[in-house]
Amino acid sequence: MSTGSLNWTAFCLPSNEYSLDKAAWAESICHAIGGESYSPVADAPTWLQLLASGVWTMVWTAIAAFAVAFILGSLIGIIRTMPNKPLAFIGTCYVELFRNIPLIVQLFFWAFVFPELLPLSMSTGSGEMVHGGWWQNILNDNPAIIGVFALGLYTAARIAEQVRAGINTVSTGQKNAAYAIGLTQNQSYRYVILPVAYRIVWPTLTSEAMNVFKNSAVLFALSILNFFAYTKTMREETSQDIVILVLSTPVYLIITYCIKYLMAWIEKRMSVPGLGSGDR
Repeated sequence: MSTGSLNWTAFCLPSNEYSLDKAAWAESICHAIGGESYSPVADAPTWLQLLASGVWTMVWTAIAAFAVAFILGSLIGIIRTMPNKPLAFIGTCYVELFRNIPLIVQLFFWAFVFPELLPLSMSTGSGEMVHGGWWQNILNDNPAIIGVFALGLYTAARIAEQVRAGINTVSTGQKNAAYAIGLTQNQSYRYVILPVAYRIVWPTLTSEAMNVFKNSAVLFALSILNFFAYTKTMREETSQDIVILVLSTPVYLIITYCIKYLMAWIEKRMSVPGLGSGDR
């Protein structure tokens, strides 16, 4: 197969990965389309199967990272609006630190620098006592956990700013009314301030949900076998750049539009007429 030719059955080529068992659905598709490169006796799964596995990894890591970012970002955003100045200062430091350092640099920090700051422990990889051995064990055995953690912390800083802005947008009259009826500060946030703030900032949270999905592609730097990692490997092995781009572009578009419509549906369900984004 020459580099310049387009081989649309390249997805049915046996891959160079043996981490997955061959799936019947992928073999059936390749057999049905009559791909000349399809080999029913090949030991390795086809690129089609690996790409599908990569899509699933990309989706679940993005969902998990957004959950981490939403919870942590909400807490940081709330802390930054409280009258307790030391807590507000800690929240500000967190936002300024994680928001202004590129994601790829943060990934390398958690992978290579952070373990050196930890006490000595056993590394299953080398069988020796090394700094942050237990952390390196997680990185080697389940890098997706570290990737979700890092991406969640990075995105939390952005969500924290949006939640803070939403809380500050809530009118003083509503806040004073909550205190006037005897609600404590915690109750005011839970029953009055946060329900209003989330409705106001939900459209921007939709953008963050889409961004965390697209940023999840960078997790391949931690050897996480997501969709981007497999497309990169497939491109290097088959040289079918255009063919791979034709497939990967719609995959990203479809998933991001699904996120958009899901978040829009949630926004519509929780909207209150006359309030923020719910005003129609």
